[in-house]
Amino acid sequence: MSGERAYIYAKACGIIGKSFIGKRINSLWNVNRLTELDRLVFPERSGELPERELLPDLEKRITARSIAQIGTIIRCFRNPPELLTLMLQSYEYENLKNTLASLANNEAKPPRITDIGTFRTINFEAYPDIEGMLKNTKFEFLLNELKKSPEMIRDTIALQTKLDIHYYTRLYTALERLPRVDRVGIEKIIDDEIRLRNVSWTLRIRTYYNMSVERIKTMLITIDGKKDFTGDALASCAFSLDTRSDWSRWKWAKFVNNEKPTPNSSYWSLDPRYFQNKVSLYLYKCTYERFHSKPFSLVPAFCFIRLKQSEEDLLTSVAEGFGFGLPCRETLGLLGVAS
Repeated sequence: MSGERAYIYAKACGIIGKSFIGKRINSLWNVNRLTELDRLVFPERSGELPERELLPDLEKRITARSIAQIGTIIRCFRNPPELLTLMLQSYEYENLKNTLASLANNEAKPPRITDIGTFRTINFEAYPDIEGMLKNTKFEFLLNELKKSPEMIRDTIALQTKLDIHYYTRLYTALERLPRVDRVGIEKIIDDEIRLRNVSWTLRIRTYYNMSVERIKTMLITIDGKKDFTGDALASCAFSLDTRSDWSRWKWAKFVNNEKPTPNSSYWSLDPRYFQNKVSLYLYKCTYERFHSKPFSLVPAFCFIRLKQSEEDLLTSVAEGFGFGLPCRETLGLLGVAS
């Protein structure tokens, strides 16, 4: 076991050393065009496409490489821990969310599917036959619910919430099956991720949809019989969205913007995008700090997957920024990445 873990740790370190993580993020600050980003990220085979075609192609390659590298680490285990395979299958959950949205809109063709290879369980080729897609999978519970309430297919938010709860319940169950030496160091990151995801979602729907607390409660991630993952989110509902002092003693006040959302604003208001970016940076730093903490435990492999997914989010955000005409420095600044 220790030999296997040592090999996996060494292999993960090798991949991380070449990734845009830690000090290597600084190399992005000097990128001025999408083609330059392509050459930097894929020096071995950058594309030669017009920028309009290059953007989706580059994003696809960034995600594909991230998935391939995550799969490489998982396959190094003789018996891959369920926790790690579930982390890779998070892409399948996103695929299903997008597919259900396409079904709700009666789209003839399915959305683009992120391929996770042999880790995939859903038969997306059966689209638009939802039973053909989900039968004999972990997602079959949705078929039963949709048969009882066919109109649910149009409630995108409700379906996404069900899938989020399903994913994190499975993830937490897999976590609790691990030996303590593997679980310690991972549990806090997952706990913070769930709590802060609930908070971020609450701030967004309060800001953009002005929903009631009772309605918000139905949209949060809960895990039956486990810890309180909604308390911080519901506590935030007591604070005014246009009074900064209300937030000063809140647990996550450090992630709330002090400045006005836009320079031209005459008053302060909470900026949920700022909060989300700070949360992402916080979780990234916590994960990066723990990567080397216990080389012979499962912690490095867990952190490796999270770091590769953080890198993927960063690189695709920078690429999309160019698509909107934003310089790389501006995108990185909006994401809170320090130079």
